[in-house]
Amino acid sequence: MAYPGIKIRALQAFVAVYEEQSFSRAAARENTTQSGMSTQVKSLELILGTPLLVRERKCFALTPAGEVIYREGQAILKALMGTEKAVKEMRGTVAGLVRFGMIPSLTRSVLIPALSQFQSEFPDVELSLLEEYSFSLMRRVLDGELDFALVPSTELPTGLTGTFVGRDREMLVSSAQINTAVPHLTDIPLSALSGRRLIVPSRLNVRRKHFDTLLNTHGIHLAETLEMDGMLGTLEMVAATDWVAILPSVICYPDRSGAVRQLNTIKDPPISLDYVLVEKAEMAPPRAARLLAQCLIQHIGAILADWDDLGVQPQHQVDRDGHEAVLI
Repeated sequence: MAYPGIKIRALQAFVAVYEEQSFSRAAARENTTQSGMSTQVKSLELILGTPLLVRERKCFALTPAGEVIYREGQAILKALMGTEKAVKEMRGTVAGLVRFGMIPSLTRSVLIPALSQFQSEFPDVELSLLEEYSFSLMRRVLDGELDFALVPSTELPTGLTGTFVGRDREMLVSSAQINTAVPHLTDIPLSALSGRRLIVPSRLNVRRKHFDTLLNTHGIHLAETLEMDGMLGTLEMVAATDWVAILPSVICYPDRSGAVRQLNTIKDPPISLDYVLVEKAEMAPPRAARLLAQCLIQHIGAILADWDDLGVQPQHQVDRDGHEAVLI
């Protein structure tokens, strides 16, 4: 006996319309027509006998029934795609194109050793890396341009899921040539920033809000600030001048010797950030993408763990919902 209920195409259309907040954008995403998307959503509502979407001003909101269908629908679509991929992957070796994104904080230290290991194990996989900042990378994952991205923890757009990867500690980076009474790789209080010239990320960077809040809350008065989103440019500026920067320990890993740049862990309070793996909620990534993500996460974890021997001890905290929380 045939099941007369929910059709997969209708479920895909409903999820796409809600996530894109537009029938036309959803149609482009699903490679169909706007009228076809409208018909699919209406048919789903007719089958269930209840509205799923309501228009509020210029956006679509979910009804209580719509919330259930959206949540369960994502899981169903992801499971179906995962099953299809798993069967297809049984027929051959790990191959294909993996499109992934990483923030600059991670590429400097993680990328070369991780890709060297991955490509030696899976030589038939073609890789395409996009290095951008978190909001752009998340949008590209949502649009299907990337299989996954590694970004700092932040509020995720509807349609994405995030998996905790690891916790990093922000460090004060300064030139090793500038005389200082504070030894390399020792703790310093946040108040030590007073009177310094600090390079800060632009307001589009998720870390900037944390820094502004900390500096204001603790009454830190800087001599001067310079907005700069280029991580490598920031490192070069710090090495050659008296400007300082607050950067994640992962990008500082090649400087742990202190020969060019001095590193100091910030305390009172410590500043940390979480890394997350971001994927599209209703899509199961290809096997090659999953394996690459595992390899990158393994190398991130190894670098974070290696700081423990140098006295860098990130603090952990879990919020009331059981999620890892950023300590600031």
